[in-house]
Amino acid sequence: MNYDEKIFQELVEIRKLLTIFAQDKLDEFHANIKAKYLTTPERQQMYELFDGEKSLKEISDIVKISLEGVRKFCIILEQAGLIDMIEINKKQKNPKRLF
Repeated sequence: MNYDEKIFQELVEIRKLLTIFAQDKLDEFHANIKAKYLTTPERQQMYELFDGEKSLKEISDIVKISLEGVRKFCIILEQAGLIDMIEINKKQKNPKRLF
């Protein structure tokens, strides 16, 4: 195992420990996200589809929401720090959940 692999493994272990130690805070955090932003079944579905692989158009078609509705929801979540827009190519960015 090289040095980079050892560092990566240590980081994985640290992440596991932090997740265990912060579980009650994470549960509270997810409940707050749901109460504040995921207020409809469509928003919950969109949020689950924000995997960084699906385009806004694909999500729009799946959820049966206008493309503009998906785009506006992305802006709200991006400003709240809950998603990132991942650059796929020069013309396309896809939404990706951070939590």
